[in-house]
Amino acid sequence: MEIKDLKFKWAYLFGFFLILALPLLNLPPWFSPPDWGKTIVFRIVLSSLIFVFIWQVLEQKRLSIKTSLPFWLLISLLGIFFLATIFSLDRNFSLWGSPYRSGGFINFAFYIFFAILAFLILKESDWQKIWDFSILIGILVSIIAIFQQLGLVSKIFIPYEARPPSTLGGPIFLAIYLLLLTFLTLGFGLKEKKGGKKFFYFLSFLLFLFVIIFTTQTRAAFIGLAIGFLWFFFFYPKKLILIKIIAAIIFLLGIYGIYYVNTQPRLPKFLEENKLLGGAISRLFSIKQALSDARVSAWKVSWQALKARLILGYGPENFSIGFDKYYDPSPPGIEKMPGAVTSWWDRAHNFIFDISISAGIPALLIYLSLFGVLFWQLQRLKKDSETALISHGIQATSIGYLVANFFSFDTFSSYLISFLLIGYSLSLISEDIPEKPFYFKVKGRSLIIFLLFLALIWFIWSFNIKPLQINTQINSAKYFVESRKCEEAISRMEGIMPKRSFLDAYLRLKYVEFLADCEEKKKMPQLSLEFVKKGYQLMKENIKIQPYYTRNWLLLNGFTNGLLDMFDKEESPEIFKELKKEANYYFEKANELSPKRQEIFIEGIKTDLITGEHQKAKEKAQKCIDLNPRLEDCYWLTGLTNIYLAEDEKAQENINIAGQKGYPIYSENSFLQLAKAYIETKNYQKLIEIYLELIRIRPVEPRYRASLAYLYREVGQFEKAGEEALKLLELVPEDKEKIEEFLRTLPTQELPR
Repeated sequence: MEIKDLKFKWAYLFGFFLILALPLLNLPPWFSPPDWGKTIVFRIVLSSLIFVFIWQVLEQKRLSIKTSLPFWLLISLLGIFFLATIFSLDRNFSLWGSPYRSGGFINFAFYIFFAILAFLILKESDWQKIWDFSILIGILVSIIAIFQQLGLVSKIFIPYEARPPSTLGGPIFLAIYLLLLTFLTLGFGLKEKKGGKKFFYFLSFLLFLFVIIFTTQTRAAFIGLAIGFLWFFFFYPKKLILIKIIAAIIFLLGIYGIYYVNTQPRLPKFLEENKLLGGAISRLFSIKQALSDARVSAWKVSWQALKARLILGYGPENFSIGFDKYYDPSPPGIEKMPGAVTSWWDRAHNFIFDISISAGIPALLIYLSLFGVLFWQLQRLKKDSETALISHGIQATSIGYLVANFFSFDTFSSYLISFLLIGYSLSLISEDIPEKPFYFKVKGRSLIIFLLFLALIWFIWSFNIKPLQINTQINSAKYFVESRKCEEAISRMEGIMPKRSFLDAYLRLKYVEFLADCEEKKKMPQLSLEFVKKGYQLMKENIKIQPYYTRNWLLLNGFTNGLLDMFDKEESPEIFKELKKEANYYFEKANELSPKRQEIFIEGIKTDLITGEHQKAKEKAQKCIDLNPRLEDCYWLTGLTNIYLAEDEKAQENINIAGQKGYPIYSENSFLQLAKAYIETKNYQKLIEIYLELIRIRPVEPRYRASLAYLYREVGQFEKAGEEALKLLELVPEDKEKIEEFLRTLPTQELPR
């Protein structure tokens, strides 16, 4: 079906231009996180274009397609991901993902539809307009990154001293997006005859290179560029010996540079003083650091997860299910996911594992076959001088893209350009393929079109506009929390809680996150009962929505511990017993989903300490240490367990180790935990030391003065007890009557006048 046969040609082109401009879209609170707003607009625009296309096909009663092996591989890729979604462990999450990554089968299917629609509709002259527009958007995205780095127009663009993300959410995502444009832009520049356009292409090419190398400083993109350039120059369609010699020299110098930087303790002084050049060179050649990166440790875990579900994987977006099941905290760096300070991995940062764990080995083979067959068929086109440079540029792009994604993963913008390239490649290789007509004899065509239109409106409202509105309210609540307006934030979250959508689990997790931030801003070491109750309720709802998500069970275990800690065991024994049973159950469920998670053992230890199961707590604490002795929390909890078991020497030894490893043993919260342990063991001398430290931290806190006065009386230090009571009177004169009553219990203590 050629575009000349289609009505509304302008509408299709306008829709494609609008879609290709989306990498620029980053406008909080409506379109944040960055990829969230982009995918919403993408789905709305593309679903509208698909509706118009189907309408016109039904009107014409025929569709002519130039089918080829890559075309059917693309359809097969859609089919295998659909099957993986059907058999997913968490089908709803596989379909939609969350705003955080904006992934899911629906979005992935739309990328494939985008490639197919572009292939079916666009002709050669339209393709050139499409790519020129994409390059222009790439230029604007690059300029924004430079503005961010230089601090220009800071009221509009958030300044970044190093590695700005532009509008794409991260420097590595920016680098891969520009890498996808780089080689094709170079190919257009070499092919173009007109001086003005040639200058535009070459200048764009140099700008993309500059931003990738000096602004994003992304190692994955460096490696992708290097391998891509090796292909581009060594296998250049024309026999330009000088260019190939220069490329070989640059390649050898690069190898020497890598060797030099990795064998020297530091860079030369003039490079270290230049942040732009020194930072780029340091990251460009820091191979040792790359090889010891957390990604490598995560790949080992990913391999174990993959072996358990080879055929259809765990389902799109369910990487974390498999990863948590086989998570091992012992490999170096795995406790910190790249770009975050968390061990909760939702991507492998490697396209091979991301695809195979999500949809199985067959999906990976189809994906690689698609690129491989396209590469081979583009190689055949290089015999034609008209398409040789463009085909060569696409080949170099494919190589660079796959190499870079060996250390990263796709986001909206890279998916958009990569599938646009697939559509363009299908168009190039199909020039000499005869069209195959498909005829449609459909009765009730008008009714079908009307029903499709209703389905379009329902899809746009229910799965795009409504979730967009909900997420906008979440972002507004986040702003209120950051502005210390917690009541407004809670009111905003409560207002959207009844609105059901595929964001239900995400909404509840964000609510808990905001509540925790508000608790932290109170600067009180104890959690409020309202916070704990609300978190408990939200997480009980979440385990029903996402029962395979380990963090739901872990958080629920934590909130149940909070309730246990606040309940009086003597006054409400039945409630305490039920909560204890629940806490143990949540620990077991979390441990079942991720048997080697130290975070889970930490909550389990807390449960045992609160409920008096001290020996069980000690056993779990030892397991926690055995899993990874680097984690300081395990030693701290072991020390607390030792106190409860009257193992004072071991307690001090483990507490000291926790402090050496970075645990805040001198914080208010830590002293309160120690106080609780010493209260239960009735070690008043230690308690006096603890409360003296607490008063040092917060000298105007009445509770600490009152406790210290009581302890001095219990150990017979009546004079000190009186002194503390008098200081307490100065802090809370309204409690004069109670304090005087306490003073009367002290021998020879005179009452204040």
